[in-house]
Amino acid sequence: MTDLSPDIAAPRPAWWNSLRMRFGFLLALALLPWLLLTALGAYESVQRNRLSQTRTADLVSTGAVTEVGLILESGRLGLNAASELIADEGCEAGSAELLARLRVYDALVIQDPSGEVICRYPGQVFDLRVENADAFTPERRFRIARAEDSGRIFLQRQRRNGQVYTLVLQDGLGMIDVLEATLGDSAVIALTKPDGRRLLGDNVPKTDNATLRETVGTDRVTLMEYETVEGEARRAAVSYFRDLDIYVTVARSARGALSTLINPYTAVLLPIFAWMVGFGLIWLGTQSLLITPLAKVRGAARHYAQGKLDSRVRLSDSAAGEVHGLANTFNRMAGQLEDRDARIADNLDEKDTLLREIHHRVKNNLQIITSLLNMQERKVSSEEAIGAISETRSRINAIAAVHRGLYESDDLRSIDVSPFVTRLIGSISESLGVEQRGMTVGYEVEPCTLTADNAIPVALFIVEAVGNAVEHGLSEGGSVTVSIRKPAPAELEVRVADTGRGVADTASMRGIGTRLMQGFARQLSGELVYSDNEPGLVATLTIPLSDQDEEPFQVSRRNRPTP
Repeated sequence: MTDLSPDIAAPRPAWWNSLRMRFGFLLALALLPWLLLTALGAYESVQRNRLSQTRTADLVSTGAVTEVGLILESGRLGLNAASELIADEGCEAGSAELLARLRVYDALVIQDPSGEVICRYPGQVFDLRVENADAFTPERRFRIARAEDSGRIFLQRQRRNGQVYTLVLQDGLGMIDVLEATLGDSAVIALTKPDGRRLLGDNVPKTDNATLRETVGTDRVTLMEYETVEGEARRAAVSYFRDLDIYVTVARSARGALSTLINPYTAVLLPIFAWMVGFGLIWLGTQSLLITPLAKVRGAARHYAQGKLDSRVRLSDSAAGEVHGLANTFNRMAGQLEDRDARIADNLDEKDTLLREIHHRVKNNLQIITSLLNMQERKVSSEEAIGAISETRSRINAIAAVHRGLYESDDLRSIDVSPFVTRLIGSISESLGVEQRGMTVGYEVEPCTLTADNAIPVALFIVEAVGNAVEHGLSEGGSVTVSIRKPAPAELEVRVADTGRGVADTASMRGIGTRLMQGFARQLSGELVYSDNEPGLVATLTIPLSDQDEEPFQVSRRNRPTP
C-alpha cells in the first residue's frame, strides 16, 4: 500500500532549496560585477576627490595665510597714518575714516605715555589690558599683542612722544567663518611669536623659532602635516612675516573639508541596498506568484492521492501564468480521471451485479437439484439409496451455501466464515436429523474470510467430517463440535471433534468420506490429521492462507463500507 504521509508525499525543502534563496543567490551573482566595479570606481573616485580637495584646501589655506598677513600689514600701515588723520580731522572723524578703510578692525584707541586714554572710537570699546606683550624699544615700536580679558588681538604702535596707537581686530580676524565654510569646522587661524608664544589659535604645531624657521623658511608659505595630542592628523599652511615678526598658521583636518561626504563605503552600500530591495521584491513576488499557488497545487494533488477525487486547484489572479497553466492541466487531468473512475465504477457495478446474479442462479440451480433429489428419494425404498441421496444432498447444500454467502457478501471474491458456517451447520443438522437421533452439532468460529476457491472444499470437508461423526461415531448419541480458527496470520485450522466411540486405528479408515476429506486437504495444499478426543475422534484440517485471504479485494468502490 502506498504511503501518503505528509513527510513523504510533500517534503519541506531545505532553506538552500527554497525558491527565494535560489533567486536571491542568482541576483547576488548578477549584481556582484556591479558591486566590485562600483567599489573600485568609488575608491578611485574618493582618492581623486581627496587629492583634489587637498590641493584646493592647500590653496585656500595658503591664500588665507597670505590674507591674514595682508590684514596685519594693512593694520601696521594704518597705525603709521593714524596720527596724521587724527591731527587733521580730530579723534572721532579721523578714527572713523581709518576704520572705514580697515574693515576688519573694530576700534582705535590712543593712550598717552601714562596709559590714559585720550582718544577712543567707538566710545564703547573696553579698556585695554595687554597680556604678556613685547616691550617697545627704540628699534621696534610696533607690536602685536593679546588682550587679557577677551583674548582679542591688538596692533599697537608707539610714537616718539610716547603715545600708543592701538587697533583692535575683529574676532577670528574676520576670516574664520569663511575658512570654516571652505575648510570645515576644524579650521583654525594661529598667530605665533618667534619665541613660540601663542597669541591666537590652538590645535596647531607648537614649535620653537629655530624649528619653525627651518621648516617654514623665510617670506614664503610652507605646507606641513602634524598630529595633535589626541592623535588627529592635521595639515597646516605656515608663513613668517618679517615686518610683523610673527608666524601665521592656518590649520585644518588632514582629511579635508569635503572628503567625509563621499567614501567608498557609501558607494559600495548602493548595490548592497539594491540587492536587499531586489531580494525583498523576490521574497514577496515569489510568495504571491509561485510559492502560494504551488502550495495549493501540491495540496490538491495530495488530497487527490488520498482519494478525494473532487479536489481541484483554485488560484487567484496574482499567480503566475505558468502556474495557472499547471493548475488548469491538473484540473483537466483530475476531471478526466474522475470521469474514468466513474466509468470504471459503473462497469464494476455491472460486473458486480452479474457475478451476484450468477452466484444466485447457481445457488437456485443447486436448490433445484436438491429438490429433484428429494423427489427421487421419495420414490426409492432402499436404505442404501436413500443414504446416498442424503449424502449427495448435503454436499450440494454445502456448495449452495458457499454461493449464497458469496452473493450476499460485499466482496464477491471472499466469504465471511461465521454466517456461512452457521447456515452450513443448520443445513447439515436438518439433513442428518441430528435432533431426532438425540445428537447436537455446535460450532466455534473466529472472525475470518475465505476465498471462493477455498470455501467450497472447506464446506465439503465439514460436511464429510460431520457426516462421518454422526453416522459412525455417535451411534448412541453425543455431540459434534466444529471449530474454525487462525493459529497464525497465514494459516487456517478447521477442527471437527465428536464425543463418540472413536477409532482405535485411524490408518484403517478407508471409507468414501475419509478419502474425500483427504482429497479436499490435498486440493487446499493442507494437512489432515486425526487424533483422539477421549472419548471420540478429532479430524483437524490445516490449510495455508494467501494474501488474498487476508485482505479481500472489493470489486466495486460503491460496495465499500462507509467509514
